[in-house]
Amino acid sequence: MAGKSRRDEYAEQTRAAVVAAAIELFAGGGYAATTIDAVATQARVAKGGVYHHFANKAELFEAAFIAMEERLLARVVAVIESTADMEQMVLAGIDTFLIECLDPQFRRIALEEAPAALGWERWKEIDETFFMGLMKGGLADLASTGRFEIHDEELTARVLFAALTEAGLSAANAPDPTAALDGARALLSQLIDGLRKKP
Repeated sequence: MAGKSRRDEYAEQTRAAVVAAAIELFAGGGYAATTIDAVATQARVAKGGVYHHFANKAELFEAAFIAMEERLLARVVAVIESTADMEQMVLAGIDTFLIECLDPQFRRIALEEAPAALGWERWKEIDETFFMGLMKGGLADLASTGRFEIHDEELTARVLFAALTEAGLSAANAPDPTAALDGARALLSQLIDGLRKKP
């Protein structure tokens, strides 16, 4: 198979530069205050170059949001793949997610701006596309140890993921994020522990 043409490589580089610029601007000033012109200037491309890849600002924001989700997913996967114990693996994945919520770019784009910019349903759809499978897989791994009992995997995954997202947002917006993060960790650990089989 032939490799990518120079034109394709340039197009990919341009798109990446536009998304990187959009992330910086959306995280800094928010969705409403960010313009396509500002993104083009930041990315050092013509305005038409932005529109070549994205039909409008909403589409560009979605790409920025997805880039944030991809970054988090890669970090979570790297952590859980390096953890052998199933229970510790789930807790490590949760911890990685919570820590990412304190990152200013992720917090602003993924947690604060995305629900309004994309609409609640689309935001939730993308979020679940990236992480619901991991959450279900984590619950299945817990059940496989014989120490946990999951009665409704779908419902349990949705409840835990909603709790995880809310805990991360609360910690990110707390006066003392580090202390709030510790509290969020403890709460999620208690929720997981509540699934443990009773003796």
